[in-house]
Amino acid sequence: MKLALAEMRRNRARFGTIVAALVLIIFLVLVLNALADGLYYGATGAIRTSGADLYVFSTDGRRQLPRSTLPASDGATIATVPGVASVGAVGTLQGTGQGPNGTLDLALIGYEPGRPGGPARASSGRLPAPGEPFTAAADGSFKDKGVKIGDRITFSGSSRPITIVGFTSDSRYELQPTLWTTVDTWRTVRDEARPEFRGQEGDVQAFAVKVRPGASTAETAKAIDGALGGRTETIDRATTVLSLPGVKQQRSTFNQIVYTTFVVAGIVIALFFALITLEKRTQLAILKAIGASSRYLATGILVQSVVISALSLVLGILLSRLAAMALPSSVPVTFRAATAATVVVATLVTGALGAAFSFRRVTRIDPASALGGA
Repeated sequence: MKLALAEMRRNRARFGTIVAALVLIIFLVLVLNALADGLYYGATGAIRTSGADLYVFSTDGRRQLPRSTLPASDGATIATVPGVASVGAVGTLQGTGQGPNGTLDLALIGYEPGRPGGPARASSGRLPAPGEPFTAAADGSFKDKGVKIGDRITFSGSSRPITIVGFTSDSRYELQPTLWTTVDTWRTVRDEARPEFRGQEGDVQAFAVKVRPGASTAETAKAIDGALGGRTETIDRATTVLSLPGVKQQRSTFNQIVYTTFVVAGIVIALFFALITLEKRTQLAILKAIGASSRYLATGILVQSVVISALSLVLGILLSRLAAMALPSSVPVTFRAATAATVVVATLVTGALGAAFSFRRVTRIDPASALGGA
């Protein structure tokens, strides 16, 4: 190990080159992961943090809230199904609104406070009370737009402003700043803003269901669809998240890019150590001739790989955080500790595997022939 580290100190420029290359690769991986996480968590927060185990959609709703329509009276039927702990109606409306500082893109979600389907708690202020009209809790992203508790936002096409009574966290829908209000308020605003819905006073888009502890979500889902006569499709929360437009496709695309980048990192390390081993063939032969084992020499290469990977990780993480500070708030990036830990482990493993390709070359060095060739 001392010999391997001494070589790195004497050849700073050579090893610095591979560190620089890996820093750029790690920086790219971290930024791509942050962008993927930002898009995923920004698009799915409203569903992920809803407290629901199941979502009930109409069969023609394609597992998406805006396409689904169900009678509000179905909620009472769902509540009687064995395995159901509680049920809440949900409705969404996307568009623009007028806030204190101008026009905003936003999503308005109606839910039943205290039931599954909406935020469980407010990060500041409070949530709307059951039956409280024209009040809402705003997702924290509204703060970036200058919105404060007590401000009022009017959805475009509606004449009734909605008063902000609190803020929530991680509860956006489709990357849009999201207002959480009561189902009755949502329905009133929707009917004003979308005249084609007028007359559908007793409808909702879906139902969020909390399953009793110990009950099977799959069996409960089947029972709900059976109780409603096959008019519905009930799926679990994870499937609902992946059914949001573009979520599954974008996550798959980013994962493939990240995996490919790790493969490139492994190839870069493998080629570097292959070249280094080839250049040091005479020195390695001398070491073998005086008693150094192939295992000892291979361990030195592995130590160098780990040191290079670790140093590259530190610099890559610092560089990515600096880049995050420079990005505007409109760019959906989320740096998560769990993702960073995965990148650290994957980089160290990839670096070790890349260095391992040189081990065979080391073990096949013949001291006599190498020294004779010198």
